[in-house]
Amino acid sequence: MTTAILESPVVRGSVCKEDIQILIEEKLNAFDSVIESHEFLEIDGEITGNTPKEDCIKIINHKLECAFAIDIDSVIRQDVESVVHALETGITTRLYGVTRIVGYYSRVSNWNKSKIGELHDRHMGRYSVR
Repeated sequence: MTTAILESPVVRGSVCKEDIQILIEEKLNAFDSVIESHEFLEIDGEITGNTPKEDCIKIINHKLECAFAIDIDSVIRQDVESVVHALETGITTRLYGVTRIVGYYSRVSNWNKSKIGELHDRHMGRYSVR
C-alpha cells in the first residue's frame, strides 16, 4: 500500500479557507480523471484509517497485479504525474505494496528479502532459477 510522507506544504503565504478547499477539490478531481481514463489503473474504493490523515484511496494496478493505498494528503500535495508514475511502476521508496501472487492479497512490507526480490523479478519478467 502506498503511503507517502510529504515534506512541502500545499500552499505558502496567507490564503483563505475557500481557496484551499478549491485547490484540494481541483487536485482530487484531476487525480480521479487521470485514473478513470488510465489503461490499467483503477480506483477500488477508500480505506478508512483511525484518523482522517490516515484515510487512503485504494488503487488497483492490473498490469502489475497489485494494489496500492495512497493517502489523500499525498494526492493533494504532489503533482499528479509523479503519483500516477509511482502507481504505474511501483518504483518509489515510499510504496508499501499489496500484491496477489498466490491467489490472495498480502502486504509486501511483511515479506522477507528474498520474496521481495522474487516480486521484483516478476515485475521485470525474469522467471528463471538462479
